[in-house]
Amino acid sequence: MRQWFVCILLFLSSSGAFAGSVGVFSEVNGDPRIQRGDAYYAAAQGVEVDENDIVETGADASAQIEMKDGSVLKLGAGSRLLVSDYQLDNNGNVITAGLDVLSGWLRFAVAKLHGGDTHYDISTPTMTIGIRGTEGVIQATNEQGGLYLEKGAVAVHAADAGSVPVTAGQYVERMRGHAFAHPGAMPTAFRERMPRGLREALVRHPQWLRRHGVPPRRIRGLVREDRERYLREHPHLHEQLTERFRAHGQITPQQRAAVRERRVGQQNSEHRRERLRHRPHPIPTTEPM
Repeated sequence: MRQWFVCILLFLSSSGAFAGSVGVFSEVNGDPRIQRGDAYYAAAQGVEVDENDIVETGADASAQIEMKDGSVLKLGAGSRLLVSDYQLDNNGNVITAGLDVLSGWLRFAVAKLHGGDTHYDISTPTMTIGIRGTEGVIQATNEQGGLYLEKGAVAVHAADAGSVPVTAGQYVERMRGHAFAHPGAMPTAFRERMPRGLREALVRHPQWLRRHGVPPRRIRGLVREDRERYLREHPHLHEQLTERFRAHGQITPQQRAAVRERRVGQQNSEHRRERLRHRPHPIPTTEPM
């Protein structure tokens, strides 16, 4: 019985901590961070990535994430990536995956999908890329997006612009409200804008999938200004982000009432102290002998 109990503990310690995550940070430069729930956390090697995380990189930062299915994602400077959907089977293969490049740069090397019913989509504000095992580079802004495909073949589509096939060595871009530009060679301007760390093919570090579980350092809580900035800067996901922030980081009516009660109590205490401080002191009198 004791041996069986020890085996259970070993199994939980080796695999259970990673069961709820979908990837792990394997490279970190600068100060990338994770927006998770109602707080920001610092990204670091060994920190796990969960479904529904938003990974942010600053002006001089970058981060590489190794996913449990074998895919590799690398964000360039000034980027935001929402891991909106990442469902895996018991063998670590993708059932369905959805990534939203909210802004900036992403280089991806997606592992080959297993089964005809699997779906792996990478979306930007202006296009969605249906992927089945390939590598490429994406740049995204609210008004324009570009894709250079280095390996494989994909279908790129948008609700108001139809679909276009893209094969290895081709580049396609689209401005909001316009049709897709005809796929062709990668423009020189695109390569010049590409962050240096994204110009080379991605290098996998599978050992990081076994060196996970580093607890992320909490930076600060999410505030109203953060939510408003997300909604303002990424209007194409307004409904999804509104729902996200409604579930996380919003103060509940009970919490609001408690805050109001504490504030009123503090104000009353301050008023009482102020009245006591300014209350006239009685003049001492002497009684006749």
